[in-house]
Parts: sequence; structure tokens; C-alpha cells
Amino acid sequence: MNKQYFLRSFFLALQTFHKSKLRASLTVFGILVGIAMVVIVFAAGAGIRGMIMSQISSFGNNWINIEIKIPETGKMSQENARGIGQGVSITTLTIKDAEQIKKMQNVEDVYAGLATQTVISLQEIKKRPVVFGVSSSYARITTNEIAEGRFFTEDEDQSAASVIVLGSEMKNQLFGNQEAVGNFVKVDGQPYRVVGVFSSIGTAGFIDMDALVYLPIRTVQTSLMGIRHVSWVIAQVKNPALAESTAEEIRTIVRERHEITDPNRDDFAVTTMQESQAIVGTILNALTWLLVALAAISLAVGGVGIMNVMYVSVIERTFEIGLRKAMGATEKHILYQFLIEAVTMTLIGGLLGIVIGVSVSAIVAFGAQQMGYAWPFEISLFSLLLSVGFSTTIGVFFGLYPAKRAAALNPIVALQQE
Repeated sequence: MNKQYFLRSFFLALQTFHKSKLRASLTVFGILVGIAMVVIVFAAGAGIRGMIMSQISSFGNNWINIEIKIPETGKMSQENARGIGQGVSITTLTIKDAEQIKKMQNVEDVYAGLATQTVISLQEIKKRPVVFGVSSSYARITTNEIAEGRFFTEDEDQSAASVIVLGSEMKNQLFGNQEAVGNFVKVDGQPYRVVGVFSSIGTAGFIDMDALVYLPIRTVQTSLMGIRHVSWVIAQVKNPALAESTAEEIRTIVRERHEITDPNRDDFAVTTMQESQAIVGTILNALTWLLVALAAISLAVGGVGIMNVMYVSVIERTFEIGLRKAMGATEKHILYQFLIEAVTMTLIGGLLGIVIGVSVSAIVAFGAQQMGYAWPFEISLFSLLLSVGFSTTIGVFFGLYPAKRAAALNPIVALQQE
């Protein structure tokens, strides 16, 4: 089988498709959709991964997150958990825990945090943003910058003062082009003095950070939520290389403070920056391959369509097969001819699918970037090779049976079919 034979077979396959354009087009479309989905899924996975990793990295690699969690086993005392609907609220993590963590040798600084929602109003304007209640040390740890005014002080935090810092978008929605710092807004109906406005931050984890407002954590605890606990604590470490050992020390300290002897009953979780990245990567990989598996179902359906088209083609071209055999064509020639036709059909669908997949991925990336997301446009070579390999395999696998059937035809019987 020389190169000239394969080229001739390829052009013969194209002529055959031209004779049955509608049938071939529908089959190619089935392959096209599956391959396009594979490319789009990998590109979307890379885009989401890049966006989330860049957002995590923007906080630096020198922090450890301590947050509340429901223990895996055992029962919680009524003092440590309150029922909320069908779930529970863990109430053991406190500002005192954060203060104890701050005393550790490798910890530079610490802040505690809570999140809630409430009504923020200015005259006739009413908004219901997410409220971050944080320690005053948040300003020292965050990479976000104050554009106007200042962040609230330690004294204001300790005294649960009625002061507020606005995100840039929330400032624009409430004050427009007017000065915000020094003026008052109402939070849950009570007056709060605006002391600062953050510069534009953008989105983080699909949350518009510019639409947030920030209050002293003790103000949120006493005035808005009526609680004493916090939801998370962020510890900034001095030496990121010692983050893992520092995280283990934090676990020991918090267990002692919460009187926990069994690690399975931890009512908190400690996560380093590196662990957060690994968790995100694992989740995204699993999700990507799940979607690829779903796309493979579409490819399998397209493969069945190829088998059907080739099988019908064998029946319609029985006389042609008999004539070629009578003129000296071997079973191998006939087998290769029909296999080449099947593979050509899938390759056409695969290449068109790649073009469409890349185009859709580029449009999605561009749209996400225009919305402010750090969504990179990335097409992996692996996804392209997988798409081409998948389409070729589908063509060979589903074209083999019709090809073998054509090759096995008796030339005399085939000639009598005319």
C-alpha cells in the first residue's frame, strides 16, 4: 500500500461523501459536536483554574486559613453549636483564638472575620451588600489598598464603633461622584460614619469585591448578629517555607483551647495556601474529566452514525465492490478503502470541531475578561491531540465492521446485485 494508493482512496472518499452530502454532513456534525465539547471543556477548565489560582495568589503565599467546620464524628455540646434550619452553626472559633495564634513565633499578623448581609441606605438609596466584619489588622494583611480616607483603627474595633469602609462600587452606588469619607450612611437603620473607601479590586471567586462593605468585627458581632464567635481567622506567616509546620502548631493550639482530644472531632479546619491550590486543582481536574466523559458519549453516538453510514454505503456499492474485485482488487484493498472513508469522515468532523471549540473558547475568555475576570485563553496541545486521536479511533473502531463486511463480499454475488 503506497502513498499514491492512500491519496487516491482519500479523494475517492471525498467523492463518495459528495454523492450523499446530507447523510455524511449529519454524521460529521455528530463528531464535530463531541470534539468541540472536548476542546471547550479543557479550555474552560484551564481558564477557571487560571482565574482561581491568580485570585488565590493575589493574597500572597504567606497565609494560613482557619475556619469553622462540622466535626466528622461525635456529638457537639449545645454550648458549641446552635441549630439553624436543618444544619448547625459552629460557635467555638473566637477572637481569643486569633489572639492566641498571633503569639506564635512564625506568625506575623492575624485577623478574624465574619460575613453577613444587611441593608445599607443613604436617603432614598437602599442596598443589601455582603458585609465583612474584620479585625483592624485586616488592613495590614490584605493587598487591597485604600483609595480615600483610612481603615478603622484598633480602638474603633475594640469599642465596636459605628464606622464603615466601602468598596469602590458601593461608594459609587451610594454617593456617586460626591465625597463619601466623613459622611454617614445607615446600616440596619443606624447611622455609621464612612472612614474609608477601597480602591477597585475586581472579582474574587465570582464575588464582586468592590460591592462589599467592611465593619469592625466586634461591631458586626454585637450590633448586627448578636454573636460572640467568628467564621474564620487568617494568619500571616513570616516564613512561608514553614507554613505546614505552623499549620500543625495552630491545630494543636486550637484543639487545646476547644478542649478537643480526638482530631476527628475538630470543629475547625486549617488550610495553607499550598493546600488550597492543591484542593482547587484536584476539584477542577475531576470536573474536567467528568465533562470529557460526557462529551465522549456524544462521540460514541457519532461513531454509531458512522457505522450506519458505512454499512449503508456497503449495501449501495455492492456492485462497485464486486467490479473492483473482478479487476484484481484484494480484500485488503477494499478493507482499507472503507476504513479510509470512515477515518476521513471523523477527521473532517474532528478538525471542524477543533476550529469551533477554539473559537467558542476564545469568545468565552474574551467575554469573561471584559467582565473583569482574570480568565486566560489557553488551548492545551493535549486537548488537540486527544481530539484528533479520539476522532481517528472512533473512525477506525466504528468503520471496521462495515469495512470487513465489504472486503468479505464474493465478487460474483456482488456483481449479480446490479
